[in-house]
Amino acid sequence: MDGMGSDLRYAVRTLRKSPGFALVAILSLALGIGANAAMFGVVRTLLLTPIPAEAPDELALVTWRRDGDFSISQNGSTDYDDPAGGARLRSNLSYPLYQALRDATPPRVDLFAFAFLRGVSVAIGDQPAFLAGGAMADGAYFSSLRVGMAMGRPLTPADDLPDAPLVVVLSHDFWMRAFGGDPQIVGRTVRINGVPAEVVGVSTEGFTGLSMGGFFPRTEITVPLSAQPRVVPRMSSDESLFSSQDVFWLRLMARIPDGESWDATEQAFAQTLRTFPSPLVGTDGHAPELRLIPGRQGAQPVRPQMAKLLYLLMGVVGIVLLIACVNLASMMLARGVSRQREMAVRKALGGPRSRLVRQALMESLVLAFTGTAVGLAITAASGKVLGDVLSGSLGSGAFGNVDMAVFLDPWVLGAGVALAFAATALFGLLPALRLSGADPISWLKDRTAASSSPKLTGGRVLIALQIGVSVPLVVGAALFLRSVANLGAVELGFEPRGLVSFQVDPGYTQLPEEDYGRLYQELLASIQQVPGVRSVSLMENALLSGIISNSTITVDGERQALYFNAAGPGLVETLGMRLVAGRAPGLQDAGGAPRVGMVNETAVRKLFGGSSPIGRTLQVGSREVQIIGVVEDTPYRNLRDPVPSTLYESALQRNGYGGHHVVMRTDAPLGALERAVREAVYRVNPHIPVPELRSQTAIMAQTSARERVFTQVLTLFGAFALLLASIGLHGVTSYAVTRRTSEIGIRVAVGAQPREILWLILRQVVILAGAGLVLGVPLALAVSPLVGSLLYGIAPTNPFAVAGAAAVMMAIAVVAGMLPALRAARMDALAALRTE
Repeated sequence: MDGMGSDLRYAVRTLRKSPGFALVAILSLALGIGANAAMFGVVRTLLLTPIPAEAPDELALVTWRRDGDFSISQNGSTDYDDPAGGARLRSNLSYPLYQALRDATPPRVDLFAFAFLRGVSVAIGDQPAFLAGGAMADGAYFSSLRVGMAMGRPLTPADDLPDAPLVVVLSHDFWMRAFGGDPQIVGRTVRINGVPAEVVGVSTEGFTGLSMGGFFPRTEITVPLSAQPRVVPRMSSDESLFSSQDVFWLRLMARIPDGESWDATEQAFAQTLRTFPSPLVGTDGHAPELRLIPGRQGAQPVRPQMAKLLYLLMGVVGIVLLIACVNLASMMLARGVSRQREMAVRKALGGPRSRLVRQALMESLVLAFTGTAVGLAITAASGKVLGDVLSGSLGSGAFGNVDMAVFLDPWVLGAGVALAFAATALFGLLPALRLSGADPISWLKDRTAASSSPKLTGGRVLIALQIGVSVPLVVGAALFLRSVANLGAVELGFEPRGLVSFQVDPGYTQLPEEDYGRLYQELLASIQQVPGVRSVSLMENALLSGIISNSTITVDGERQALYFNAAGPGLVETLGMRLVAGRAPGLQDAGGAPRVGMVNETAVRKLFGGSSPIGRTLQVGSREVQIIGVVEDTPYRNLRDPVPSTLYESALQRNGYGGHHVVMRTDAPLGALERAVREAVYRVNPHIPVPELRSQTAIMAQTSARERVFTQVLTLFGAFALLLASIGLHGVTSYAVTRRTSEIGIRVAVGAQPREILWLILRQVVILAGAGLVLGVPLALAVSPLVGSLLYGIAPTNPFAVAGAAAVMMAIAVVAGMLPALRAARMDALAALRTE
């Protein structure tokens, strides 16, 4: 043990004498290990971790699909990918159909229903209301999920009776956030959208419902299904949702215990779905197809685009770890060869071979342990940041992103550490084993340092491999930089800087719908008085937020597809849009006035053939909307999609479910503005919660999160790969100059010019870089189509991007080899020969 301690101290002293080598080696390992561990933690959270319920693998989502024509109303539905392939699966079913499926459920199988709520107002006494994500669930929800209670009791079938008192179960996180963990919360009365409800329980810590917080927020309060007419009456039309056959608003999940057949349960449900008299079984001869899909991750799995993004990023960080290990291997080989005189002298002085090899191994272990420790620190520091950046593309809106808890997975972390240890140990020991076995007296007497040095062929091969693997990263960075630039060049039709918005919903107040217009006007007047607010208006969906409304309308007796939004008084001026013709909806276009709206230029071309639409009428469902103006085109859902035909109805007349967005043009700091706006809204109605204010630039950044993520990651890792490649090339070239000192001296002595010596050295660099490009360019062309769907305005095999990346790699290689080449070109012949 004394000898091991001595070797450890010697290894540390040796590395301290080569700080550049030690720093590059440690950072290479740290970034490779840390990036892989952090990325896998994010993947595990989003794609692998089940909901915190007992036996989550027993849970199955009930989905369906149907070919042909049918007419239903989907309320808050989600489409799923079929694991077996084929068309997309749909999520929601009607309440009568749920009852029929429940009657057909096998004896040991539990079936329960629930529906997500985008936002719920929760308040106690005269306190300002909180905005919470919610769900309505039947009495079997908690018992079938087998989720425990931190306090109180769960919902029961008795709570789901039509005349039962309104009760609510809080999530543990919301109980802590909104009520400070009040131990007396059970039994207290809170207002849910203005309706009194008794708190009967707090769910176990960590359970946030069956949505991870993407398109639907995480569940913070859960009320019975029977609460729908009281809590969210606008979800239903004239007919009750509990009797309507054509309003599909419920999600169904089954727990199929071990020993029960998924196929048998699916067949029992499918038979009921085919024979039940619902709109899905029409006269066209087509029957719906029912599918059970795994529900271990809840009811809203990550969208396929997000899963593809995550797996591609896993590949990127895997390449980074490979590059780091290849670079480390080449550095260890070069370092071992450069220390051959030291090894020979130490052995000549009596050092045993085993001790020399052990010291080389100890030096490798010091590098590996230090790199691993720094890598863990990088994981802890970057995992949350990486998770927040990635979850921004889930479209979480006002309710915050997914809570990305990064797991230090022992398997992935162990694999990365093992690879790093293997690279350091193997390529540190090889030179030690070879040189420690040679006869030191013969080596010192008959050979000189320069002439006897090996050619380091293995190191050159590793450098070429490293360049080849780095090329796809550089090509990817070039592609995404161009893609982001293309998105930034899209004509917006409005001025995003200085725009701030938040969503308000009069449904939280229990006011009659005919009073919504008056409430909106009072809110606008109150917010207009906030210091720093230059103008304020309303719109249904914020532009470029990923949220849209669309349906079909009738114009001149012909059915046409149309997108919808709402425009409050002064919206054109607030957004900085250009009014092409007519006027925009104003204060005079309130609830009692004739319904009016304005259309964009695309709608004029597609619906009216380019002729003036002013005064024309659109049949929108059961209402007639007169066109009073034309506004300039603006992108709606995102920057990628073409501008759709859009109708902007008067926001004081269009009372959509979920309310409207208040849009402000302001020059005030966001923090101070948020406090003042909350006070302004509270003065009008204390039951309306105000979510986090978001700038228009932040909204736009969220919808382009995929492009930003790849651009940032590929640029960072591409630069890292270039740095490592340049360091490796510099080391190999410097070693070659040292080894060929005698040759260079002779060439200079017989009349070689400096430029000839310069090219003599750089030629080897160019050959080495060229070999890497021969490997890397085809590799980049092969893998670049994987990111084709993430690009905008540029092909994944764009020749200019590939050529530019190759040129950058070659330029970096030349720069890396230039310093040793210049040193060789300036070498004095006598001084060079004297070293021999």
